[in-house]
Amino acid sequence: MTKDFHILPEETVEIEGKPRPASEFLDDYYRTLGDGTLELLGIKTGFEKLNKVTLGLDGLIVLGGIAGAGKTSLALQLAFDASDTGTPTLFYSLEMPRRAILTKILNRLAEVRYSDILLKGRQYLTDAQGEKLLSADEANRLKAGKKLLEAIGDKFYLRTRERDEADITFERVEQEINFIKADHKAERVFVVIDHLQVFNAGDYKDQIDKESKLITNFEGISKRTGAVILLISQKNKAGFTSKGLQTIKGSVDIVYLADVVMFLESEDETTKEQDEQINNIIEVFGGGVVKHIDLLIAKNRYNAPTKIKMEFNGEHSKFIEAP
Repeated sequence: MTKDFHILPEETVEIEGKPRPASEFLDDYYRTLGDGTLELLGIKTGFEKLNKVTLGLDGLIVLGGIAGAGKTSLALQLAFDASDTGTPTLFYSLEMPRRAILTKILNRLAEVRYSDILLKGRQYLTDAQGEKLLSADEANRLKAGKKLLEAIGDKFYLRTRERDEADITFERVEQEINFIKADHKAERVFVVIDHLQVFNAGDYKDQIDKESKLITNFEGISKRTGAVILLISQKNKAGFTSKGLQTIKGSVDIVYLADVVMFLESEDETTKEQDEQINNIIEVFGGGVVKHIDLLIAKNRYNAPTKIKMEFNGEHSKFIEAP
């Protein structure tokens, strides 16, 4: 027996948040397109190739690598560039004190050894007994470096966990971004978290829950404030024997939510965890050898994954793009 199917009369169904056709968005979309006068969409860095492949730093960015690879040095260089070109910068150093961070910046700007700045950086040429401290050339470079540091001083904000500093929480980060935006009448702020795994995530069930909470909260802060947020992340244990996105701690959520994921990787990366401390000491206090390091951009909102060859001078905490 065949059943009869009846077509009901058409009814107008009203639903909240109903789907809208693309035609309703096109005019607004076309107005967002460039007219040929824009150089970049995001924040300009001092690295021409990095600017080209990312169209400038924008959104939520993750920078990974083993300890001693130069992550903090690169982040400080990017932060200085942002401040130097007019973008207020907020650098959260969750492990290193202010003195160490400012010395690393001056170490690069002046190209004077980190230890020499700490030991001889106030009295340039001779001490009270007439003993020579720095060469005339080093003294001049240090003076010039100090002027460069002072020039960005009002746009570069540095937060640490020292005793005179307020607690660093998600809520505090968002408040401070909004304060700096208002104070400088800026559309966006460049924020660095060094590093992600030691940030206070509040209550969480387990490590997976913590990592999910970290990346989700920073994504929300970036979207609500318009800030460009660079998260420095350690590699997990797999990172000592392999490379790629899977080596980032909390990689599933990070890869999914981040706009850009990039790594510092070298051919001679150690496979021994005990070498980690030695590498970190070399990064902080300097080493005369220039290392060839790849900046591997494994995820990129605007372009395909790519590799940028870099040279890192550990003695001067300085990166340059290789020819």
